[in-house]
Amino acid sequence: MFSQKDFLVFNDDTLTGRLDLIKEKIDPSFEKMGSKLLAALEDKYQDKFYMKIAKHQRRTKNPPPDTWLAISQDKRGYKKNPHVELGLWPDRYFVTFSLLADAYDRSEYYPLLEAISDRVVGGDFGVSNDHTAPELLAADRYPDVLKRYRNVKSSDLVIGFDLLADSELVAGGDFDDVLFERFMMLSEFMVEFNLR
Repeated sequence: MFSQKDFLVFNDDTLTGRLDLIKEKIDPSFEKMGSKLLAALEDKYQDKFYMKIAKHQRRTKNPPPDTWLAISQDKRGYKKNPHVELGLWPDRYFVTFSLLADAYDRSEYYPLLEAISDRVVGGDFGVSNDHTAPELLAADRYPDVLKRYRNVKSSDLVIGFDLLADSELVAGGDFDDVLFERFMMLSEFMVEFNLR
C-alpha cells in the first residue's frame, strides 16, 4: 500500500496540484488500510468504528502540510472524540491517539490520562500538545504534556509513533504491517477512553 514515493506529493506547492496528488496517490492507500483497520477493530472489540479520510475541503489558498485518515467510535465525527490517526507529513508517517483541545467533556478524561502514565512513559511512544506539528517529544515528557493539556485550554494531547521517510524501514518498502500494528496498539487507548 504505502511506499517512500508517497512523500513526493509534497513536492507540489500548489493547492490544486497537491490535492490532486493526494487524491490519486495517497487516498487509495488510506482506503485499503482503513478498511483493513476497521475490520480488525470491529472484530477485536465487537463494536462499530467510523473512518474519515481528510479531504482538505476548507483549504482555499495553501496546500495541506499533511494528510491523514482518522478512526473513531462516533459516527458524527472524530475531532471532538478520542480517535486514532494514520497519516503523513513531508518527512514522516505518523500514527497517533489524540484528544484535541475542543474534545467533548475534556476534564472527564484527566483521570484516565493520569492512569495510563506508566504505560505511556514505559513504552516507545512520542507525545505532544500540538496535533498540527509533526514532531513528537520523548515519552518521558508525558507528565509535562499532560500538565499542559490540563492547564492550557488551546492545547491538544497526542500520543503516538512516527516513521521517518528516510528510515531504512521505509526505504525497504515493507512497512504496512508496522503502521497497522501501531494503529491497533493505540486503538486500545481510544476504546478505553470511550468506555468512560
